[in-house]
Amino acid sequence: MKNYLLHLDDKLLAVIRRIGKESEKKQFSAYIVGGIVRDIILKRKNCDLDIVVEGDAICLAKVLGRKWSGKVTVYKKFGTASLKTSKGLCVDFAMARRERYAHSGALPAVRPGNLKEDLRRRDFTVNAMAIAINPGCFGWLVDEFGGLKDLSKKTIRVLHKQSFIDDPTRILRAVRFEQRFSFRTEKQTLLLMKAALRKKLPSNVKLPRYFAEFKKILCEADPLKCLKRLHQLDRFHFLDSKLKVRVRNLSLLHQRIQKARRKPLYGQGNWWLIYFLGLLGEADDRVVKRVLMKFPFTKNERISIQQSRKSSDIIRKLLVSNLCSSQVFRILRPLTKEAIYYLRVLSFRAIISRRIDRFLAYDNQVKLCINGEDLKKIGVAAGNRMGKILEDILCLKIDKKISSKREELKAARLSLMNN
Repeated sequence: MKNYLLHLDDKLLAVIRRIGKESEKKQFSAYIVGGIVRDIILKRKNCDLDIVVEGDAICLAKVLGRKWSGKVTVYKKFGTASLKTSKGLCVDFAMARRERYAHSGALPAVRPGNLKEDLRRRDFTVNAMAIAINPGCFGWLVDEFGGLKDLSKKTIRVLHKQSFIDDPTRILRAVRFEQRFSFRTEKQTLLLMKAALRKKLPSNVKLPRYFAEFKKILCEADPLKCLKRLHQLDRFHFLDSKLKVRVRNLSLLHQRIQKARRKPLYGQGNWWLIYFLGLLGEADDRVVKRVLMKFPFTKNERISIQQSRKSSDIIRKLLVSNLCSSQVFRILRPLTKEAIYYLRVLSFRAIISRRIDRFLAYDNQVKLCINGEDLKKIGVAAGNRMGKILEDILCLKIDKKISSKREELKAARLSLMNN
């Protein structure tokens, strides 16, 4: 039989062989499963190493953890464990299991099962393949449901008719995989998906879980294709029934995001949130308020969303002619990084781009030589006044009116005398 693992990186291959050998010693059968199998066949990079064991997965993880001096985190209730090796590789181990859903959208109840039962519980045929890693069958593909054929035909297909009923988040996953790989959703699968949408089955899923799946779409290399597809399916209603999305505006925002991300200055950032701010861009305040109440945003994300509501006003301030660098600094400094990035891709005016770029690259990096202790020595009491003096001196430095510590202290004394 064909060995599907031979083209892997030597280091990863060595790890997989070792897992297979330890499994054999314990008289377990171990398999690589899930999306990594799909990507191995497609020869795409994927570092999510998921192992299913017909046997005691936790025991196997602990044995390997000791041998590799790694850290093992056990989830006894689910029969799973995560191993992080001393070299930073993460491997997830799970017992082969079967699932039962109490109702649509519920988290499944799991029981021990065999490999076929484990593969059958997965979302799509292309994600329901396994590769054996025990020495006697190392690299052999296990394909019980035609995943290899669907992969060659570039087709997304569910494994059974209950799939979207059991787990409506699979609707979002279908869109994500379809657009990521330029696949098509098989006719019957698409009919089942649309039937689930008509019955509003996504409303059976707890909102944080559904939003987590939606966030994965926004984290894709090209979220726009997914967002267009969701718009066709009328699938933004889970955010808010009154939310109106204009694909043309999203397309323009996407173009500017892709252009900005090519710049080293904007290489890092929560770009999924920038796309989300774009989705809310034309929503009224009541819609945004409901969205903030419904979903589990972090504090920084909430602030970013609230600040993005003032984008038009901030852009008008940044368009004023003859603004000095410190004036731009005072406008932008209170904003989160994501709110600033959103401003950058929202505006098509070159002067806005230049001013934001300068702020991020230079002015926001300027540091004072003096601090609060220096101000105390010249008679400034701690409190708001001290903060204002430090900010005023920082602005002088940004505008290149002062540069040395001596000049900073001189400016501080002058400020003290004048106030």
